This record gives sequence, structure tokens and C-alpha cells, in this order.
Amino acid sequence: MLAAFHRLQDTARGYRFTQLLGRPTIQRYRSLVADHVPQDARRRVLEIGCGVGSSRPLFQGDYTGIDINPDYIRRAQRTLTGTFMVMDASRMPFAPGSFDDAVSIATGHHLSDEQLAGMVRQATRAASCLHVIDAILPVSPKDWFKWALFRADRGRHVRSFEQLHAIVDRNARIEFHEIREGPLHDVGYIRATRRED
Repeated sequence: MLAAFHRLQDTARGYRFTQLLGRPTIQRYRSLVADHVPQDARRRVLEIGCGVGSSRPLFQGDYTGIDINPDYIRRAQRTLTGTFMVMDASRMPFAPGSFDDAVSIATGHHLSDEQLAGMVRQATRAASCLHVIDAILPVSPKDWFKWALFRADRGRHVRSFEQLHAIVDRNARIEFHEIREGPLHDVGYIRATRRED
């Protein structure tokens, strides 16, 4: 049953349906974008793991969205403005300084530690600033409902905020972070720039 639900999410229509179910978490994602990602029509924005482009309206600037799922990208290209490309988040070929902001929303828990580290390094090379926004393991170990939701998630690399923070910190320079608790998921935010070693 769970496998069938995950297969449904691999389609653009199924993805949109699950976004309706996860509305409280998505509201936290959106509020973090509004609070932390500069909104200026002159800024160049890369969204990593853009899905069907649901977050596209949150960004005013010159927008590029990437996702590994071709069905998601086809849907976004048909319905939204901006540039959408099929691309692996851990293998981005963008030149240094291509973007002002790179934003990853609910993508990290779909990437292995190695893939996430690669994404962070490449994103902070391609953009002046990386904004990582992701659902995290519940802050409270007693919150059984949130733990149960993560068991049903198709993302196989769900992390605590400490684990997420540690991977980003090894591969970039963290400037700010915060956690927002919610009824379905707790959400972490990290702002990072390229590590100059």
C-alpha cells in the first residue's frame, strides 16, 4: 500500500495531491522563504528540487528550477514562467556566480549524505547564498504522530536538525539557522555561503 502511494507521488498529479495533505508543513516552508530569501526582481534564483513548481510564485526574480523527475519538469514548463530543467541536485553544472540565491525546499531528506554534501558544495559555488529548508525529525522524541508520518515519507534520508546542520557545516559556511515546529513536521532552515578554505 505504501509503495503504491509512493509511486503515485512520482507523477505530477500525485505530487500535487500530497501537497494538499501537507499544507501545514508547506506553510512553514513558505514563511521561511518569505522571511529569509531576498525578494527582488533583479535577483537570479535557483530552486533545487523544484518538483512541479509549486514554490515558483514565491520568487520574484529570474527563476530557474531543477528536479530529477521529468514528469514534474514537464508539468512546470507547461504551467509556469521561468526555466525548468531535469537535473540531479548532486550534479549541477552551473558556473560559479550563476545565481544570487539557491533555495532547496523539502529536498534534503531525499538525498543521501554524500548527495546532500555535493549539492551544498555545488550550490554555494553557483550562488552567493544557499537557503536549505527541510522537514526534520521531530524536536520532541515523544511526538509519536510526527515520527509515524516520517515512516510513511518516501524520502529515505530524514535527519535530525543536528545531522542536517552538520552536513551543511562541513561543506559550507553557515551564517544563520532556525527551527519552526509544526503539527505535522518540524522544519529547519539554514543559510550558508561558500566555504573559503
